[in-house]
Amino acid sequence: MNATAKRRIACCVAPLVLAGCVSVSPTHLTTDRMDYGQVVAESWKSQTLLNVVRLRYADAPVFLDVASIINSHTVGGNANASATLPSGAAPDVFALGGTGIWSNTPTVTYQPLLGDRFTRALLRPIPPAAVFQLLQGGWPAPLVLSTVVGSINGIRNAYAGAAPDPEFDELSEALARIQRAGDIGIEFEPRKEDDGVLVVMRKAGSGDQLSGDSRRLRALLGLADDVMRFEIIGGMFPRGPDQVAVRTRSMMEIILQMGFGIDLPPADVIRGRVLEGQRQPGEAEDKPLVHIKSGTAEPTDTYAVVHYKDSWYWIDESDLASKRTFTFLMMLFSLAETGQGVAPPVVTVPSR
Repeated sequence: MNATAKRRIACCVAPLVLAGCVSVSPTHLTTDRMDYGQVVAESWKSQTLLNVVRLRYADAPVFLDVASIINSHTVGGNANASATLPSGAAPDVFALGGTGIWSNTPTVTYQPLLGDRFTRALLRPIPPAAVFQLLQGGWPAPLVLSTVVGSINGIRNAYAGAAPDPEFDELSEALARIQRAGDIGIEFEPRKEDDGVLVVMRKAGSGDQLSGDSRRLRALLGLADDVMRFEIIGGMFPRGPDQVAVRTRSMMEIILQMGFGIDLPPADVIRGRVLEGQRQPGEAEDKPLVHIKSGTAEPTDTYAVVHYKDSWYWIDESDLASKRTFTFLMMLFSLAETGQGVAPPVVTVPSR
């Protein structure tokens, strides 16, 4: 075999040999993380919206958490080459071969929300301290109070489609203006049973809007004008002159309350397939926390959409108020669930 033939063989074999040495590119990390993260986020929204709808239909909610995602990439290959040199004037005969292997095997682990975790995450009221932590963290007072709070010092929030007490919205707006002015702060006092929460608010002066809001807020809460520090406790009514009683909702209550913002299919209402609200004839209707539309055709341009029974339910992409409240709901799950309980059964499903 002459030198030219040998070089030709080498040129043909080299790419196959190199293919067997290729490693998994680090760029797969970015692709996997973004793609799987996006899918988990979308499925989380869909699961939450579906449970809002299910509860309005008096159906049991089901929560299945994605506990882990393990994605294994494998690259391999081999190459072979041979040459046959017949005698005489016959040309050289070459035999080349190669194989490559590429595999991508993601494994997803699901963890159902059961037992103690279910009770802790969905049935226990959110701690009153968390309400004011959210305010201190910059979340708007009307959003936090309308979503999380059932009542403050006996002033009732909306419930099951019935409008809130007029003082509740007034209190929320006054607190929002005080919050934007940075005139309210939170202090925590360690106790044996829990963390005591003290709210510090500037003393009401005179001649400006903030002073008017401070006075009105104190009047609504039954506090004296010179009170600058008051304690937050759980319950319907305060037990002392410098206390504010906050009755918070559980996650189940919040989800159920959001269900009263669904535009229900008329046929389902007529047939009695859904829970009725508690609004009395002639009573003002509550402004829904989240506006959820329904229809028989699959919608487009949605923030979240699910199919339940014979209808589609969705939140419009352009409905910023509903999107913000719905996102806030999903973030509240981390506040409602604290500590680690006994691990429920785990289901691991290989994904193709």
